[in-house]
Amino acid sequence: MGINPWKKFTPFWLYALLASSLLVMAASSEDRPVASRLLLIAFGLLSWSFGEYLMHRFAFHADYRRGSYGPIHALHLAHHDDPQGVDQLFVSFWMSAPVSIVYFSLGWIIFSSWQIAAYLFFGVSVGYLSYEFLHYKAHHGDSHLRVLRYLKKYHLLHHGETPNRRFGVTTPLFDCLFGTFESVSRRYHS
Repeated sequence: MGINPWKKFTPFWLYALLASSLLVMAASSEDRPVASRLLLIAFGLLSWSFGEYLMHRFAFHADYRRGSYGPIHALHLAHHDDPQGVDQLFVSFWMSAPVSIVYFSLGWIIFSSWQIAAYLFFGVSVGYLSYEFLHYKAHHGDSHLRVLRYLKKYHLLHHGETPNRRFGVTTPLFDCLFGTFESVSRRYHS
């Protein structure tokens, strides 16, 4: 049985539409300089990568280090047990929606501007959609692009040899900053 794109990819369509709509509404309701808009979007994108790293390292793998298996870790463990499966590959809408609502709400509260929250949300949505795409490509695709081949190898080494290292999927930046980076050229022997 194949993937039902309307079910499995609901977050793709929904967040692409929602983030784009919010971006257009924000851009048309204020005269913020383009450079400021781009910086806010870039910050949103960077905040996704940071959140991705934190969730992957401290939520998805936390129970593993303690020797117990909570519900979030159980879903992630199922992905590690069957990395080629698609059932645990994508984040469900019901898991991503609360995170999205909290992120947008915090942006609005902190900056007292729904427009700023919209630019940040657009950036975080681009990060999230990039994560889903890159995660899928790491497990089910090949690429002619060197950077995508590198990220695939980096992630698959996380699965195969270093489950307590290499937590970044979209970038190894935060692995570098927090000491969990390992070069893809280094050989491991369990």
